[in-house]
Amino acid sequence: MIPQYNEMYNEVLQVLNKHHQLRVRDMVDEVSDVLHLTEDERNQKMENSHKTVIYHRLGWTKTYLTKAGLIRSVERGVYQITPQGENILSSHIRVDDDYLMQYEEVRQFVNRHNEQPENQTKPKESTPLENIDQSIKMISSRVSDELLDMIISKDPAFFEKLVLDLLDKMGYAYDKESIISTDYSGDEGIDGIINEDQFGFNSIYIQAKKWNRSSVGRPEIQKFLGAVAGQGGTKGLFITTSTFTREAIDYAKKQLQVKLILVDGKMLTDLMMKYNLGVSVVQTYEIKQLDLDYFDSELV
Repeated sequence: MIPQYNEMYNEVLQVLNKHHQLRVRDMVDEVSDVLHLTEDERNQKMENSHKTVIYHRLGWTKTYLTKAGLIRSVERGVYQITPQGENILSSHIRVDDDYLMQYEEVRQFVNRHNEQPENQTKPKESTPLENIDQSIKMISSRVSDELLDMIISKDPAFFEKLVLDLLDKMGYAYDKESIISTDYSGDEGIDGIINEDQFGFNSIYIQAKKWNRSSVGRPEIQKFLGAVAGQGGTKGLFITTSTFTREAIDYAKKQLQVKLILVDGKMLTDLMMKYNLGVSVVQTYEIKQLDLDYFDSELV
C-alpha cells in the first residue's frame, strides 16, 4: 500500500542522506525501494493525470520538509538534505505532522489556509465543502511556491519576457506590436514598454528585477523613477521575484508626477495563476446543491 505524503518524511531524509544531491525522479525510485512498493504500486496513476500516485505524494512530502528546512533545493528538480535534517536522522526522531509544526514556516504554510482563530485550541468541525476549499488553497499556495522557484532558476532575460507576456494576458497592450522589449545590455533601467493605445499616448514603463533573497529598497525605486521620468513617462511598473522594503513602498506611494506600482513575488505568482501563465488546469470539479426555487415554484 502506498503511504500518504505525511508518512514518508523519514524515508525521504534517509534516501537524501545517502547522496550529496538527488533528482526528484531518482528520489521517487529509491524511496519506493525503501518502502518495498510493488511494480503495480509504483506505476499506479492519479485519476485524469499522467503522474504516478507515489510521485504526487512525494511532491507534498518534500514540500513540507523544505518548509521545515530539513531538505533544500539546490537547482530545479534537485534536492539535498540539510545539516538540520541530518541531525534529526542521527537522533532517530520519527518525523510527523505534529513534529513539523514546530517550524515557523510550516505553521505559516498550514495556518494561512485555516480560518480558525489562533487562540482557539479545539479544532472546529469543518464541513466537506470547507475541507475542499482549504485543500484548494493549499494546492494553489504550493504551486505558487513552485512557480517562484522556477522563475528564479531562469535567467533575467526570460523573466523580462515573462513579465511582458503576463501584461499582455492581462489586456494592457493595445496589440502585439505595442509590447516592446528594450535592449537587455543597455536598458537604462527600463526593461519593457507597453503602449496602451494605438498612437502610444499612454505607455507603461517596466522594470523586472529577478532577485532571490534580499528585498528591493528605496534606492532601486528611485533609480527606476528617474529612468521613467527621463523617458517622459507617467506610469511605472516595478516587478520583482523578491519583496520590497517598507521605505520603498512608502516612497512609491508618495510620487505624484509618476504613478508607480510595485509587484512582489507573491503578487506576481498570484497573477500568473489567475491568468494561466506558466500553469495549466489539471482537473475541474462541479459541486451541486438543491435548487430550492424549482421545488418551491407553483405548477402553472
